[in-house]
Amino acid sequence: MNAITVIGLGNYGLDELPFGIYQLLNKTKKVYVRTLKHPVIDELPDVNWHSFDETYERHDQFEAVYEDIVEQLVEASRHQPVVYAVPGHPMVAETTTQLLLKRDDVNVTVKGGKSFIDDLFTAAGYDPNDGFQLLDATQFETNRVNIRNALIVTQVYNQIVAGDLKISLMTKYPEDHPVVIITGARGAAATYQHVPLYELDHEFQESNLTSLFIPPVTGDGLNGEFSTLVEVMTTLVGPNGCPWDQKQTHQSLKRYLIEESYELMAAIDADDIDNIIEELGDILLQVVFHAAIAEKEEMFDVREVVTSITDKMIRRHPHVFGAEQISTIEELNVIWEAEKRKEGKQPREFKAEKVFADVVAAIYERMQQGIPIEQAIKEI
Repeated sequence: MNAITVIGLGNYGLDELPFGIYQLLNKTKKVYVRTLKHPVIDELPDVNWHSFDETYERHDQFEAVYEDIVEQLVEASRHQPVVYAVPGHPMVAETTTQLLLKRDDVNVTVKGGKSFIDDLFTAAGYDPNDGFQLLDATQFETNRVNIRNALIVTQVYNQIVAGDLKISLMTKYPEDHPVVIITGARGAAATYQHVPLYELDHEFQESNLTSLFIPPVTGDGLNGEFSTLVEVMTTLVGPNGCPWDQKQTHQSLKRYLIEESYELMAAIDADDIDNIIEELGDILLQVVFHAAIAEKEEMFDVREVVTSITDKMIRRHPHVFGAEQISTIEELNVIWEAEKRKEGKQPREFKAEKVFADVVAAIYERMQQGIPIEQAIKEI
């Protein structure tokens, strides 16, 4: 099988390059390298380096660059074993290594090279034992971010990448959350710039050695996390919680679901955005409240609730998450009912919408008579 050896050049010069890597570089006739922008390459001019820097110029997206590099490496390995050098450690924030390891037509060996991670934690003054995530700016997915952990974002090459990151991160973090822009981590020319998130892309200097360190969010900043709401309700129904919450049951909470649903509909009718947000929160509270009670009674927990509805939505939308194709709403309805039948459920005969509308109408009629909504709900 074709063979490719991926080696790490570390982050600095020859003084920190493992001796075995140094020997391999000097005895290899041709060394492929992702980029020539590295101090080890400057200090070893006699090595026959073959750079992929031109590959970057042929593509607008980093993903396409990395795929192109991998294809070139695999093709070269068909003629002779290939040595491929990357900055840092081959297994840390190196997409081309991961793409190569997924191939079944090439035998990949990974060797040495110091990662920048240790120096970055030192520069940031952060103990990684407290938890962290490592993500690549060129393949950044906001939904993977856990703001309870420190976040390191690598390959923040330029101001455009920084700007895109800022927009994505501000959907998860407070706009004034601190960010450390670290370039070089430990080199003589290392820089550390502390900025609020909203200034991340201001006066940003281009460098292929730049990473971001974002400390964990704490305190009120976590109030937008679903898990925080779950923790709050678990505490309230727990042994050290609120006496009123502790005595609630699924039965006792039924009236509040009706009440909050009615108030949400009133907010929607009034096109009151702030009130819609509040009332949606009240309805979400009912879901989490029921789940907290169930977990305390060892029946089920909120994760099972979320898993159930997520599975259902994927299952009932095969035209989105599967191979089904539709062109009309009528075809969608056919798919929806077909998926329900697969679940063992019959086409809807019981019109929940009408029943609920009748309940709401009855409540509204009593309210028109001056009866408070709480009493009207109890009467229904």
